[in-house]
Amino acid sequence: MDAIAGRNAANANESAPDTTYCKPCSEDGKKFPPEAFCPVCNEFMCSSCARVHTNMTLTKNHTLQENSRMSPSFCAGSADEYFTGTCQLHGKEFLKYYCLHHEQFLCGDCLAVNEVHRSCKVEKISQLDKRYNDGAEYNSLKTGLGVMLSDSENYLSFIRATLKSVDEERSIHINELRTFRNEINQYLDKREKELLEEIDQKVRQSKTLLNELKTKVTNMKAATERLKSKLQAKEANSIQLLIVGKRAIKELAGLQTALEDVNRRRAVPRYIFQRDTAIEQLLASRTAIGRLEEEESNSTLGQQQRQQEAEQQKQKHTHALSQTALFQSSADLSQATFSSQPDIQVKTSADIRDCWLTSLVLFSKNRILLADRLNETVKLLDTKTNMVVQEVKLPGQPWDLCLLPGDMAAVTLPWLGMVQFVSTKRKCSLLDIVKVGVNCYGIDSCDDNLIVSFISPGKVVLMDMHGKMKKSVNIDSGGNMFQYPTYLTVTREGQTAAIYISDLVSSTITKLSIALKVVQTFKDPVLSYSQGISPVGNNQLLLCGKVSDNILLLDTSTGNMTQMLGKEEGIESPYSVAYCPQQKRVFVTCSPSNRPEMENFVKVFDLV
Repeated sequence: MDAIAGRNAANANESAPDTTYCKPCSEDGKKFPPEAFCPVCNEFMCSSCARVHTNMTLTKNHTLQENSRMSPSFCAGSADEYFTGTCQLHGKEFLKYYCLHHEQFLCGDCLAVNEVHRSCKVEKISQLDKRYNDGAEYNSLKTGLGVMLSDSENYLSFIRATLKSVDEERSIHINELRTFRNEINQYLDKREKELLEEIDQKVRQSKTLLNELKTKVTNMKAATERLKSKLQAKEANSIQLLIVGKRAIKELAGLQTALEDVNRRRAVPRYIFQRDTAIEQLLASRTAIGRLEEEESNSTLGQQQRQQEAEQQKQKHTHALSQTALFQSSADLSQATFSSQPDIQVKTSADIRDCWLTSLVLFSKNRILLADRLNETVKLLDTKTNMVVQEVKLPGQPWDLCLLPGDMAAVTLPWLGMVQFVSTKRKCSLLDIVKVGVNCYGIDSCDDNLIVSFISPGKVVLMDMHGKMKKSVNIDSGGNMFQYPTYLTVTREGQTAAIYISDLVSSTITKLSIALKVVQTFKDPVLSYSQGISPVGNNQLLLCGKVSDNILLLDTSTGNMTQMLGKEEGIESPYSVAYCPQQKRVFVTCSPSNRPEMENFVKVFDLV
């Protein structure tokens, strides 16, 4: 269909004046302003042509719109106004109209063909633009564009500054890394020099002793040879032989005494080079030297959720603790004997190394949580099926475990200086991770607080669940209290909580109040290099002796330590122990170096 007569664009590439004329007259080359419009024929007409239109048989039923009733949009516009935009549907038609209802630009064909706009208020663009320039919409648009340009420039400035800071941070990080690496190298060079000097000193001491003994033995040999020659020379004269012989007997006795002294002193000390376990752990770590971390934590929401869940479980957990303490108080292992059961293998197909099981805790009657240091995982062991049913990968090597309210556990990551929270609900999964400081080892909880032990220097810290320190202890009246406190446990003795610290180097068990005051220290020659510690009940604790190769029972009321299991039962280098009163069963993890037949298993002993 043709466009509305009198409004066609002569050429899409040319501008046309926004002037409307009578269609029939314009075909004869005449230009008269329209007086009427036929919506059926879509033509503008002057008064003469309108009369003819209403008298013709074909068009007499067409209702014309008179000039006085025509919308202002259809009135002739200024000849100075031109249009360059063309319609997307009708490419040769200029856009001259705007539908206020549909907010759509229209050409003449759009208005003629599309009946949707018949009942709409349609205005000419040439009329709208006069009001639009000063209107609120255009002013708002200009304001919005200004704000957008300003914001864009601000973001560009920020991005340019951030790009610069990223490059600067790279240099800073590299310098920090290399400085730290240089400090490590200097420390290792210093330790190497000290050890070499110590080796040379030991060698000098041994050589000095041996050279001294060599001189003495050489002199004794020469003296013996002289006595022998004297005796041989006097054999022809019995009197002289008697005199010389008597004197030789006394001299020979002195030489024999001197030789016995040489015999006692000839065994010089022998030494072996023992690798430092901390350096070995460093070599095994995937985060040796350090790691990159975001400065701001994105886990605030998770922390809030965990805190809320902990509050909801607090009352239930407190009741459970009192029930556990009451149940444990009936346990007495002082006269117990145990029988060995088949070991449980915990190395899985996902493990890339042999296990190093540094901690285990009883999760339920038939479930145990294990910390596997070398494989950097927490494993859930089902003791009914003797299978690892779940395991979750950690961001670093774990050490100790403890259970928390709200179906959670916490595990220390010493090299990262962090505590990782783990969900134990349905499926094990990682939750938040909080910074607490490097060399964090032992861990347990009490009343929505964490108690964590540290080495280098040795100390025990009471902190909240976000790692904020509340109280710390590392010395007593006699000096350093702890040397290497790698494990700890919290017990309930009636309504009072107590903390027991296991110190590896001093082979002691130290009892602290919840206010971190020293209550008592336990030590016995039967315990050497104490490791894991686990409460039994009735003032009893199970202890692991790493070097003494035994599991001991400590009676905290008397201080007596009694061996329950030893090397005869297959205990070697034990790291952790737990007693399940429901099953009357003891679980032990052992990790002697390079012994996969022990490192990959949990040992089981039943109460006889």
